[in-house]
Amino acid sequence: MQCALLYHDGALDIDLGERRGVVVAGNVYPAPLSDPERSCIEAFEKPVGAPALRKIIPRSGSISVLISDLTRGGSTGRMLAGLLGFLEAHGAGPERVSVVAALGMHRGFRQGELEAHVGADIVRRWKVLEHDARDAASLLDVGTTPAGTPCLFNRAVAESSLVIVFGAVSFHYFAGYGGARKLILPGIAGEKTIVANHRLSLGRDPGAGLARGCRSGELEGNPVHEDMLAGARLLGARTFAVNSVSGASGSVLFVNAGELDASHRAACDFVSAHFRFPVDRLYRAVIVSAGGFPRDINLLQSHKSLRHASNALEEGELLLAATACPEGIGSDSYFAAFESGRHAVPDTVRKSYTLNSQTAISTCELTERFSIYLRSMLADDLVARFGLCPWKPGYEEYLLEGIAGEDILVIADASRFLPVKR
Repeated sequence: MQCALLYHDGALDIDLGERRGVVVAGNVYPAPLSDPERSCIEAFEKPVGAPALRKIIPRSGSISVLISDLTRGGSTGRMLAGLLGFLEAHGAGPERVSVVAALGMHRGFRQGELEAHVGADIVRRWKVLEHDARDAASLLDVGTTPAGTPCLFNRAVAESSLVIVFGAVSFHYFAGYGGARKLILPGIAGEKTIVANHRLSLGRDPGAGLARGCRSGELEGNPVHEDMLAGARLLGARTFAVNSVSGASGSVLFVNAGELDASHRAACDFVSAHFRFPVDRLYRAVIVSAGGFPRDINLLQSHKSLRHASNALEEGELLLAATACPEGIGSDSYFAAFESGRHAVPDTVRKSYTLNSQTAISTCELTERFSIYLRSMLADDLVARFGLCPWKPGYEEYLLEGIAGEDILVIADASRFLPVKR
């Protein structure tokens, strides 16, 4: 049996020999919208839990449109053009509207990336800014959440007459789902705010693992999500959400709009209905792709696919992951957590929580429970630092020796699809 796994900007062909009965999942997407732009306009006219967008566009004052960073991929440019055209048709053109890349603590856009992400015409005609979480002078203190997170947000956004959050919704391993409130916190928040919010992903003992409720597809009882939403509501400016769900090729599968929380939950319901898949039992081997670029851009992003895949794997068994990681680890703090070795990570995090400590703890837990082999562009010693093993071409032949086809699960797009044991 041959299977192709998305990898960076291409695919890997994996030979599983003469095995039969291999289960393949995560490769069937909902039908794309026939006319996404029209669907978007309809969402503006009939939003969830909010007045129609045309009714709340202010006659004066600035408008901020928040978009995701590069790692979220999706159909940003195509849909953003429709939103900006709608605003201009209703009296809010380039002189009043700023597009703000809600980067959180992710890296900024490099040469050519912004045009590819949003479209050259938008970059040429509209003001496009990149949020800098470390620029203290650009931040405004708007209060503190019930969980104690001090909320410092981009001043220009907070002082806008209207803020439109424009984000893709998918599973997120500790916030439950991406999109909506995440465009505000962490998207346009200061570093101090982001660190305080993300610290909630770990329990009282930060070295013991993720906090209760912090898992993919979970909003109720999720302390990180609840804090993000509370922080977003402190922003001060009126907010309106536009939510989309995209397929692997950037096709638009779903779009809605409306009140920040209500519209987001409706989009989450769509993701849950179409991107969860049941497994009747756990498997001895799970083979996955992170979905190609940009979802396998670095180890920090690729880890999310490992986390998803682990739901379907027997304790102590084998996970083969095609995650290119052309940009390396993706986080200095994630890298530093493993400085004293994998087994020292829990104590390292106990002594000092840093931005991506939860990813370090999660990685440590996964590598203790499973044998994980990574097909990547990372150096072998760098892979080993994280308790992972390099997956070289041909390794699958002996790694899978003795494992029958029916004991193998292939997840074609593990960043988007979530296995759930019945």
